[in-house]
Amino acid sequence: MAENDITNEAQAEQKLPKNKISKEQIQKQQRTLLIILVVAVVGIVFILFRNGIIGGSGGEAPVEKYLTAIADRDFESYVESMPPRIAEGYRSDLTEMGMTGEEYMTELYSDYIDEFGDDMTVDVTFNGRSALKAIYVDSFKDSYLEMYGETIGISSAFELDVTAHFSGSKSDDYIELDCFVIKSGGKWYIAGCEYETEEIEAPEVSG
Repeated sequence: MAENDITNEAQAEQKLPKNKISKEQIQKQQRTLLIILVVAVVGIVFILFRNGIIGGSGGEAPVEKYLTAIADRDFESYVESMPPRIAEGYRSDLTEMGMTGEEYMTELYSDYIDEFGDDMTVDVTFNGRSALKAIYVDSFKDSYLEMYGETIGISSAFELDVTAHFSGSKSDDYIELDCFVIKSGGKWYIAGCEYETEEIEAPEVSG
């Protein structure tokens, strides 16, 4: 019996290193899987961030800058919200007309001034956004190439559902807009806005 006990102990001791190696292998595999998971998550976050879905702006900034510039008649802010070559076109137009930036904006948006007053302001609310269809992106690229003789790179494009509340000493109004934004060269720009003519009810204020 003693001899059998010794044999069993020897066999048990021989198995111990094998069990230890197995645990190390499992831990190594777990670490490898964790690294793969972390890399995958980082990759997904980067893609979402690049496309403006999470983190920072998804194109809201140039829209707000554009609309505020209209209310303030701020020509520089107005053109800075647009792609560079379009901005150059407006600057060239300003020079040819021999106007100041404020005069140019007053002329361009005289209907707004007549309706809301010389002291008009705007509050911008973003209600949602959706990816812009490829057909519209391609159409913008084609128009850009035709007008400026160069191709514009677009990494992301969205349609933003916007409510602009223009108000002044004469009147105020809530206006719905569909604004189109593009990301080019790592920066967001406004590519245009479609204004709805119908008036909408002012949003309810809780509390």
